[in-house]
Amino acid sequence: MIERLYQLFNKGSYRALSFVLAVALMFSIFFNAKKFALELGGPSPLFTLFLIWGTSVLWIHGIGFTIQKNRWKGFFNPLIGYLAALAGFGYIYFS
Repeated sequence: MIERLYQLFNKGSYRALSFVLAVALMFSIFFNAKKFALELGGPSPLFTLFLIWGTSVLWIHGIGFTIQKNRWKGFFNPLIGYLAALAGFGYIYFS
C-alpha cells in the first residue's frame, strides 16, 4: 500500500511541484520570519514541527532522492509535504 501510494507521486511533474513548493514555503517562512517566530512558534509548536517536516519532505522529494525502504517511504511521503505546504501557505497568508 505504501509502495503504491509513493509510486503515485514518484513522477517528474510531481517532483517539480515538490521542488517549487519547497522553495516557495521556505521563502515564505524567511520573508515572514517575525510572524513565524512570534505567532507560529509560541502557541502551536506541533504545527511548526509539521511545517518543518513537510518542507523537509518536499525538499527530499523535489531534489530527487530515491528512497528504498517502505517505512521511510511512508515517513517521507510527498502527500504529507503537500498538506503541510497548503496548511503553511494558508496560515502565513490568510490569517
